[in-house]
Amino acid sequence: MSTHRWKRTLAATAVAGLGVWGMSAAHAQGSRLLATSGVTEVGGSTGGGITPWAVIAGYDTGDEVGGSVTGTYVTVPNYGLTTLGAAVGIHNRFEISVAHENLNVNLGSLSSLGVLGNQPGGLGLINSGGVAPSINLGNQTISMDVLGLKARLFGDVLYTPYPQVSAGIKYKKNNDFNSNFSGLGPIGIPKFFGAASDSGTDFYVAATKVFLNGIFHRVTLVNLTLRGTKANAMGLLGFGTNANNGIAGALGTKSNDSYHAELEGSAAVFLRPDVAVGGEFRQQPDNMKYPINSSATAIGSPGTMKDVFIAYFPNKSLSLTAAYADLGPLPFQASNKGFYLSLNGTF
Repeated sequence: MSTHRWKRTLAATAVAGLGVWGMSAAHAQGSRLLATSGVTEVGGSTGGGITPWAVIAGYDTGDEVGGSVTGTYVTVPNYGLTTLGAAVGIHNRFEISVAHENLNVNLGSLSSLGVLGNQPGGLGLINSGGVAPSINLGNQTISMDVLGLKARLFGDVLYTPYPQVSAGIKYKKNNDFNSNFSGLGPIGIPKFFGAASDSGTDFYVAATKVFLNGIFHRVTLVNLTLRGTKANAMGLLGFGTNANNGIAGALGTKSNDSYHAELEGSAAVFLRPDVAVGGEFRQQPDNMKYPINSSATAIGSPGTMKDVFIAYFPNKSLSLTAAYADLGPLPFQASNKGFYLSLNGTF
């Protein structure tokens, strides 16, 4: 599917979701209990802020249809991530989700990459005549579209002694893999850093359980997700590694296009029925783990994401989540800690 068709599909889904939500927010809220819909993770699926859960979008049970729309903003020094998404839950069994992500990169100009030498993959000779050109990483945007499918396999977060378990897939398409961001030809930032591909599919299994008499006798939610993925920084830096692309080979990184099994988890305690506090983590592949030298250390590679959050559910139509997030190492910046804010509407 072309980028333009992706964007039209995402926009149409989001507008339709907002319309349905606006018409139904006052009365049709489904039969499930408050907050059992979770919120929405940055990839569009129902769950926590950075990882999908086993729950299905909306508050609907076996004979109902519902869903959610969401907007999320994450800001850390020199990077900002904005996500718009929508999800539809069908009979509390299946979920279809879409999301559009924009990562703004504002690292400025880089002019000390003489170690890179002559690389194929569209990068070319960047240290000709002993003069390294300036490479502009200021005010650049990387966008990605995500299509997700999730199916509840068995269990219920509340009513069975074992967790609710769901399986899902996410198809991700990076729209800036081949964009010309600094006059180096058809090479975007993901390819510049050595990614092998502009698209990839994640596979995951999630298990979620709510304990009514949990920590400190409060309602407590626990989730574990196991994901198979090739994504670098969730896919915003492409998928896998190709030593012939960009700077990867110059720094001694080997090609790696295999799947990695990564663990994700969430835990939340409800201080009262409409307020939850908790934390999450999300492991990421180390496809871009460059050998240790001065340039490679500066460039870094994606690491484990973490957050601590507070979520407020004033009613079944709306939730607001605020978090302090650590996105793990990103290119030329080892520490990426900042704030996360998400508004989620449920219909």
